[in-house]
Amino acid sequence: MKIIKSLTAIFMSLMLLQGFAKADASAFQGAYIGVQGSIAGVELDGKYNDPTQTNPDSTGQVGMTGMFGSLQAGYHAGGSGNAFVGLGINYTPTGDASFAAKELGNNQKVNLELSDLLEVFIEPSVAVTSNSALFVRLGYTEGELSATGNDVQNQTIDLDGMTYSLGMKTVTDGGFYIKAEAGMTEFDGIKVKNITDTASGTTASATADPTIAFGAITIGKKF
Repeated sequence: MKIIKSLTAIFMSLMLLQGFAKADASAFQGAYIGVQGSIAGVELDGKYNDPTQTNPDSTGQVGMTGMFGSLQAGYHAGGSGNAFVGLGINYTPTGDASFAAKELGNNQKVNLELSDLLEVFIEPSVAVTSNSALFVRLGYTEGELSATGNDVQNQTIDLDGMTYSLGMKTVTDGGFYIKAEAGMTEFDGIKVKNITDTASGTTASATADPTIAFGAITIGKKF
């Protein structure tokens, strides 16, 4: 909720400034398609539970960085003056980002990998020049997290969460579309079940709250 309030405050400030910019939203109106490249850092704050131990719960934090390629399509609807709104969808089939956590199941590895990230978003924007605009993005994201390892039965875990970002987008006279942004995705908690402790033959589980922080550039064509 703090993130939503902060982004809302930023956008409202931009709206107050629009009267000082001699620009309008006409250059952005219409549909666009593009490809997006992202550099992202993924953090998991987690808890491991082994009911056979005197202190069954232990906590930890692991992370990874990687590059993601996405496809994006959207539509910009014109508004009054400088303000306009974009609607869109962003699909990331898989990413070059995975990591091995070693504090599960008697120090055996569990490998986690993100894939099939699908986001739908709304993008309130304010034109600051004849072909450039500032924006905030609010999106709902779904995806999958695969878990494999020595002590883990192969699992695919469904993810869902909210994406927030802000940045600038530009449309050239030839209709090319460029967008640069920074933001984060906060997923709901996940649970990795049936982790077998090979030393004792018992079964444990792990829970985590994944968060992605990213910087992205989208290049495309407006129609």
